[in-house]
Amino acid sequence: MINSVFFDELYKQFAWFDSVFTPVVKNCSSEFFYDGFEYKLASISTNMNVLSQNETFFVTKVKINAKNDVYIRISQDAINVILDKVLGKNNRRFDLSEVSELEARIITSFNDFLYETLAPNFTIEPHRRYNEILHLTYFVKSEISDTAAKFIISVPKEILNPQTLEAKEPRFEDKDFANSLVDVNLVLGTTTFPVADIKKLDVGDIVVFENSNSSEMTLVCSNIVQKFRVKPNIKIIEPYDTGGGDGMEDNTNTNLWDSIQVDMSAEFDKVKVTLGELKSIEEGLIVDLCSVYDNKVSLKVGGKVVAAGELVIINDRFGVRIEKVNDSSSSEPADEHTEAAPDDEAPAEDFDYSDFEVEENQ
Repeated sequence: MINSVFFDELYKQFAWFDSVFTPVVKNCSSEFFYDGFEYKLASISTNMNVLSQNETFFVTKVKINAKNDVYIRISQDAINVILDKVLGKNNRRFDLSEVSELEARIITSFNDFLYETLAPNFTIEPHRRYNEILHLTYFVKSEISDTAAKFIISVPKEILNPQTLEAKEPRFEDKDFANSLVDVNLVLGTTTFPVADIKKLDVGDIVVFENSNSSEMTLVCSNIVQKFRVKPNIKIIEPYDTGGGDGMEDNTNTNLWDSIQVDMSAEFDKVKVTLGELKSIEEGLIVDLCSVYDNKVSLKVGGKVVAAGELVIINDRFGVRIEKVNDSSSSEPADEHTEAAPDDEAPAEDFDYSDFEVEENQ
């Protein structure tokens, strides 16, 4: 389980680690090797697995008391960067499985020298066992190489005395960006449809989404998915007809596949909303999105756009009055758009239900 408070603390202390450790690393490198190496502190973490995944390291272990060690790990790529600069570039790439005695002595000596230079920043109790380990990941790059490679310093957290920098007053406030625009997807709802009815969709039909609410939408923006309340637009309310269907439920002469139910979703094509509106969504306020109601709505099955039209509200649910139907050859994945089929074609007859993943109701 992630301790969010602990990681928030690390985030605030990052500048201290960078100001204390990074100059020492640079100076050690310049003194032991030559100038011309650039070092960047990339992360501070307690998770070694993520940092070292798919990497091979040369590891130097330095004992700091009877129960704990400091580890300095230099990746194989980082050693190549260093040796190319120190010994001169050659066609032979460094391979940890074939390390020479000279190469091993150079790397070990540098790691020992780096630890000795860092040691004054540690407060070590001789007989105490330290349990939490911090991993400081650096990227190193030389002036003669385009490769940036990593090395990691792993030290017990308790031997450090990091300072938390005071938060600076922000130069800007949220309201300064309230009118800035951002692209989002707005999902209106879902419903289930027999494949046979999808094949019969036609211009002028209205599809009502049973799993929707005219006072609620779902916003999708990057990795954010959030439901929010909206002010219904009374201009798009349609009369509710209780007198019967539109003929789409005539399932005579249908086969097994045609009777299978599939999920259909409705969402606006990519729309722009202001950061002010996003802020209201985050705060749980009712949002007036009159500016987006005129945008076209796509009907999607299995991630493909099968039809598009204008938004309506029927009996407090969202619906779509279809203005364009795609045939199977023109159905495209979400977020892509195609030209409407000519009016004299009958796209529904050509619809290929094999394009979609379907599940039979038990």
